Amino acid sequence: LNSQAANSSVPPITVNAKMNKDTNSFPSPMTVYAEILQRYIPILGANVTAFIESNNGNTKVMELLDNSAGADSFKNDGVYSRYFTTYKENDKYRNFNAGKIEENPPRPETDEDTQTNLESFTRTAPGGAFVVSNVSKLPLPDLYPPSQITDLEATPDGDEIRITWTASGDDFDVGKGKDEYIIRITGSILDLRDNFDDALQVNTTDLLPNEANSKATFAFKPGNISEENETYVFITIQSVDKSNLTSKVSNIAQIALFIPQADPSAGESHPNLRVNISTLVLSVVGCVAIVSVILSATICILKKKRMQLEQGLDFNKINKIEGYCEF
Repeated sequence: LNSQAANSSVPPITVNAKMNKDTNSFPSPMTVYAEILQRYIPILGANVTAFIESNNGNTKVMELLDNSAGADSFKNDGVYSRYFTTYKENDKYRNFNAGKIEENPPRPETDEDTQTNLESFTRTAPGGAFVVSNVSKLPLPDLYPPSQITDLEATPDGDEIRITWTASGDDFDVGKGKDEYIIRITGSILDLRDNFDDALQVNTTDLLPNEANSKATFAFKPGNISEENETYVFITIQSVDKSNLTSKVSNIAQIALFIPQADPSAGESHPNLRVNISTLVLSVVGCVAIVSVILSATICILKKKRMQLEQGLDFNKINKIEGYCEF
């Protein structure tokens, strides 16, 4: 059977599928990869499915993702991946990957449009085989924690901080985690790096679990982290599964906040205004008192001069009368 491109001027779309290794010892996880390219350009937004089949005919169907979460290292690089941990027995497993794009599929969010418009396509490629050993036949406890969150981001939202991330699963990047996340914040990046458990923990009572690889978001108030007007807040998160296994600490998200200084006169809504009003009242009262004293003194002086003047006139009249009476 021979195949050829429908249009010789259009580069073919290729799928390269593989596992991270050929042999594995339980309980170490395997990683499934599928790289989809058109020449050297990554194909984004494809629906990629892996079929992993054992020699006994048991088949595990998995969706591979290109979202930088879980087993995937980089988002939108055309490499789709996922962890595989559901070993049932010591056996040889075969991997087949199928990549598909339907007509006018939803495009993933990207900073740049690095991909031209594509018609519908379907590609299938063998992913090789691998052998798993040391699988126990006895019931086992939960061995796999949630995968590390690597895309934590933080943005200001009014008086709150809003964080977003891609949810991890119950077992690495598969399943739904427990109703619990551990979110810690601090004003020092060294506290999160060296003393994670001592950093301030955020109340996450209202934070519900998400399916693995779905987008999660949560908003909270930072509280009084620093006495400075402008401060940087550093945030990390851990996810917890149903067996209380915790993921590795996530990447550290950073956000700059403006925090008003605390009012030194607690209980007074406008202390400066009150001080200004008091000063003004005292000034007015003082001025009125001074003016009153000046007016009172002036009136007294005028009255005294008037009395002296009247007394002087009366004395002159008496002298005149006495002069007329002399013989």
